Amino acid sequence: MTESLSVTSQPKKFPGGKDCTLTLHLLSAQPEKYNIVSLITFTPVTTKPFLAHPQHLIKLQSLALALPHQFLSVTPPYVESYRSLIISCNTDVLATGDILDVCNRFMDRVVEGTDVELVRPLWERERTELIEEIFKLEFEVLISCVNLEKVEEEVARKLVGNILTRDLYENVILKQDVDGCGEMGEYHSMVLNAPLFKKRIVIKKGKQTISEDGKFLFFEIQECEAVDKIVGVDV
Repeated sequence: MTESLSVTSQPKKFPGGKDCTLTLHLLSAQPEKYNIVSLITFTPVTTKPFLAHPQHLIKLQSLALALPHQFLSVTPPYVESYRSLIISCNTDVLATGDILDVCNRFMDRVVEGTDVELVRPLWERERTELIEEIFKLEFEVLISCVNLEKVEEEVARKLVGNILTRDLYENVILKQDVDGCGEMGEYHSMVLNAPLFKKRIVIKKGKQTISEDGKFLFFEIQECEAVDKIVGVDV
């Protein structure tokens, strides 16, 4: 008997990045064990836009993946709010793209005392191994945001708005004193195309923008769309 599964992002982050998409790919490859029923994005109640993971792009991703998706608003106290929402989803398993415990066992505490199993296929895996898997699967990964408190602006401008290539990873990211996958918040990403995508996302217009507080350089996506893949050309 397969278990129903909801795939979500890391606490206070959103689906659509390389880690969440890789998690989705790995679990989808085990249909005898998992049945992907929905994508979930937890969103705090705020009027501020999400710089690294724009919601209109997340909606396009769910369309491209042909999977149900919902935004769930969380409020303080957050552990209790997350727990209540997860229980309301009536799912057996909750999967995340977590690699390290950067949030004081947040998701462990969320599912504690429930019947929901927490699944983290990327947990504590080597960064180079994960990136190699992403390259092998030919993910098209847009670097959407860089933390200017951790990466110099000159370097950030080489990253933001560009596709994560082997050259960019080896000759720019690895040259910095940062986590290779950006697990400490150094950089964020959005996936535009991957093997599971039924359509690919095309960014038609956008620009690099510095956040109002000066802490982040992000790619402001002004126009994008999901288009049909061309057989034999797109992944």
